[in-house]
Amino acid sequence: MVQSVTPYDDFAWFYDRYWNEEFHSLAFPILERLSLARVPAPSRILDVCCGTGYLAGMLTSRGYHVTGIDASPSMIRHARENSPDAEFRICDATRFHFAPHFDAAFCTFDSLNHLLTPEHLESAFRNIAAALKPGAPVAFDMLREEAYQTNWGESFALVRDDHVLTITGSSYDFRTRVASLAITMFRLVEGSWTRSDTSIRERYYLPEEIDAALISAGFGEILCHDAAALGMGSPLGAGRTFFVATRS
Repeated sequence: MVQSVTPYDDFAWFYDRYWNEEFHSLAFPILERLSLARVPAPSRILDVCCGTGYLAGMLTSRGYHVTGIDASPSMIRHARENSPDAEFRICDATRFHFAPHFDAAFCTFDSLNHLLTPEHLESAFRNIAAALKPGAPVAFDMLREEAYQTNWGESFALVRDDHVLTITGSSYDFRTRVASLAITMFRLVEGSWTRSDTSIRERYYLPEEIDAALISAGFGEILCHDAAALGMGSPLGAGRTFFVATRS
């Protein structure tokens, strides 16, 4: 397999150190309530857009068999170090295929908002559906428009002795419903400072677009829950919705 560099490769180290645990420590109790209660260990779980593997580690520690996929080789490298009991593969969410032997699937931390066209969103749902047993749930979260209008992409600076991260230049286009932000990172590696720049883009999807993509992919019994109402506080819970759908 040819491994391509994604916009998230340079960001993987910072994501793993500062964001992965913070989000999933809040999201995991919600996932337990919404779908894990239906799926007892040692069921097989597919972790789509698994990032650096923190969720996979939480699941394997509870006896689940986890396969995680992510398009970023750097994210997968961190995931294999963080969660050695899980299996990880470098796969694009819009272009992967597994036999239907998973009992549940997750896709967390607004990962599906990173898919910028309805066709890509539906492709991801179709691939997830094809990997699930009939009656198996998928749980995921997505950001609503108000998140991009408020706290998402706020200017931010993190300065340490051996690394620096800044977030600047965030914007939201009301016509395309695409949000973007610029991230600049510096790291001191083997005595030399290295710089990398990453642009992150996400799209807000209307609820009816999400429902249509799920139904077309073969899901039913679609439920949605406001993250703040489920106990996820600001800023991570603001403008975030958790969805649960069942493989028909």
